[in-house]
Amino acid sequence: MTLSVLAKDADIARVVEALRRDGAVIVKDLVGGEVVDAVCSELRPELDSRGLEQESAFNGSLTNRIGNVLAVSPSAAALLEHDMVVAVANEILLPFCACYQISSATAIEVLPGEGAQALHRDDTPYPIDIAGMELQIGVMWSLNDFTPENGGTRIVPGSHRLLRSWHLPDLRNWEAAAMPKGSALFYMGSTWHGAGANQTNDRRMGLINVYSLGWLRQEVNQYLTHPPEIAAQFSPRLRALLGYTTHTTGDDRLGNFGGDCAAWVRIPPEEAWYKGRDGVGTADDAAAQSGL
Repeated sequence: MTLSVLAKDADIARVVEALRRDGAVIVKDLVGGEVVDAVCSELRPELDSRGLEQESAFNGSLTNRIGNVLAVSPSAAALLEHDMVVAVANEILLPFCACYQISSATAIEVLPGEGAQALHRDDTPYPIDIAGMELQIGVMWSLNDFTPENGGTRIVPGSHRLLRSWHLPDLRNWEAAAMPKGSALFYMGSTWHGAGANQTNDRRMGLINVYSLGWLRQEVNQYLTHPPEIAAQFSPRLRALLGYTTHTTGDDRLGNFGGDCAAWVRIPPEEAWYKGRDGVGTADDAAAQSGL
């Protein structure tokens, strides 16, 4: 099975079809070089100063990682709330939630000489595995060219079809996601993947954003990582994605807040995130359920 590679003007339906079928899909040249260069420039000081603080057997010893992406790179907002990303996430996640959220956003720079990362799924922090329900989707942005030689993300196509409690896929059947700078690799949270080995003399830099169902706990605490004074500078849509809104707008809200906060979004800015999902009962409903 070979990963599909689509153009930036591909219909959302085609992107979603390939993602559901194969567990991953590449969309080439989705953002321009100016945006990517701005993000890289803003990330550079933090990667150089703190990138290796998360060194481990899983994360690698020659891989820079930082998780406070928006705090150091405001330009990354264009990637986290990109229109195609939102449209694809709507299709995959909204059947199972009222709205979804950014679970984590991580800049990852694979340095020369780094070995291949262990293949894994992103949805394993959650102790549930339900056939047909994706808990997350991930989007890996290539901030420079990804190749099989420099550590381009390895994907096991079709591995999202296997429940983790039942089957381990044949992890030898991986494919490197080769894509030019400014491209995006969409993949399911249940798809097995991992960074490749960097056998070149150049760094491979990517930005991976994971979006999860709105009623799940975020992998990274976005309220501490991007507190209100930082979040407030971004659009209402991005603030909602960070979690500064409620899950549903009706009687059964999660994450409700009644105070003053510059970052708070009272009504989700995307109609698809609340219309027909508010759970508000009528007076007749309340009377029928009174038990009297």
